[in-house]
Amino acid sequence: MKKIVLLAAAITCLVTSVSAQKKEKPYKEIFYKDILTEFNDMTVSTNNGVSDKEMTKFKLKITNKTNDVLIFKPEESVIKAAKEVKPKEKWMYIYASESDSKVINAMGPDFLMPYSYVLSGMYKVSTSGKAIETPNFQLPASQNEFTSGPFSCTMLSLTKESDKTEVKFECKYTGDKVGVIQPGRSAVKLPDGTEIANEKKAGLLSSNNPIILMKGKSEKVTFKWNRMDGGRAQDMQKIKLEVLFRNTFSEVYLEKMNDETINFEIDEKISKKS
Repeated sequence: MKKIVLLAAAITCLVTSVSAQKKEKPYKEIFYKDILTEFNDMTVSTNNGVSDKEMTKFKLKITNKTNDVLIFKPEESVIKAAKEVKPKEKWMYIYASESDSKVINAMGPDFLMPYSYVLSGMYKVSTSGKAIETPNFQLPASQNEFTSGPFSCTMLSLTKESDKTEVKFECKYTGDKVGVIQPGRSAVKLPDGTEIANEKKAGLLSSNNPIILMKGKSEKVTFKWNRMDGGRAQDMQKIKLEVLFRNTFSEVYLEKMNDETINFEIDEKISKKS
């Protein structure tokens, strides 16, 4: 009699389980709700999140709320689903008051569920580090190279015309921290002694965003000036100029930011079931 009761109970559980499976169909494709989260130093948003059994992807947007540069290393972040997965994407550099976005992709055993994303790998690069003393650079150049602490720069080209001067350098950083080059902080000195800062009047046409260099990396830096006050009566092709690299070069340590967790919720309205 006891065996009969146990068998009946087992059959009841099986029927209930089958009935529940019929009632709650499994997902074959999941779409996630968009997310917008404010943190102290940044705003983070996600959209177009989607998963199937083998992959997940979403668009991640980061807005920098600081005056420094934020670096995001996606390989240090973690998607926590059936298993933990670390995406493999290129680094993001987000400049002061700017935004950047990237699609985060990951392959795994099963993503058909809500999951959390640990936003680790966020770093801050200070743009107010102590400036490295750097020699002035003569145009036309008497030599093609100069050094500034752990930076070594080589002039690639020089154009001096009547109404403009353009000089291009390639600078390499060999230090053990992070190299920061801020072209907009340099200045030019005219023959009459007038000094003009690039970001104010010199007509610098290259980006004023800082250039961030890891150890052993190099980057091209371009400076360009049109005729300016103090030099209007002079032909720029003929006069001598002196580039002043004040506050242009510095090196700082990466500052790791706190990990932040973002929770992805299923959008029941548009997700697809089997």
